[in-house]
Amino acid sequence: MISMMRCDDRLIHGQVALLWSKELQLSRIIVASDQAAKSDIQKNALLLAAPAGIKVAVVPVAKAIELANDPRGAKLKMLLLTNTVANLKTLVDNVDVETKVDIANVGRIGGGNLNDKHKISETVYLTDDEVEAVKAIGKKRNNFVYQPLPSDTPVPFLSLLKGE
Repeated sequence: MISMMRCDDRLIHGQVALLWSKELQLSRIIVASDQAAKSDIQKNALLLAAPAGIKVAVVPVAKAIELANDPRGAKLKMLLLTNTVANLKTLVDNVDVETKVDIANVGRIGGGNLNDKHKISETVYLTDDEVEAVKAIGKKRNNFVYQPLPSDTPVPFLSLLKGE
């Protein structure tokens, strides 16, 4: 079962490896990224960053959807992790499980000028297209939050958008 979908520029890093994996009692992490899946260097780095005892799959978004919807995963506790809002929207649109959706750290790395983005929080900067994508996600998912750490109080993500 997918315990949570998370959008985070950094993919597997300290917050995911140390905090979220324990909080969610994960047995699997599925990294949904076409770019990461093509890079042996990035794949290996992500595998090394994962906590001991948690299996990791670094796969294209289409394969992640297939894995997430596979009924054999119903007994597993999985985190579906991606690094772009566009990928997150694709996952939300195509993964059948109702679960928490968290955007926590996105838009500060990976290129682009921060002046061309809307500052949603200290850790989330979105383009106009990404703002539209998160609005669409919010219409599909009830448990759509901003929660960087498990110890943080989840905030309904759409409440962070100015004028919403």
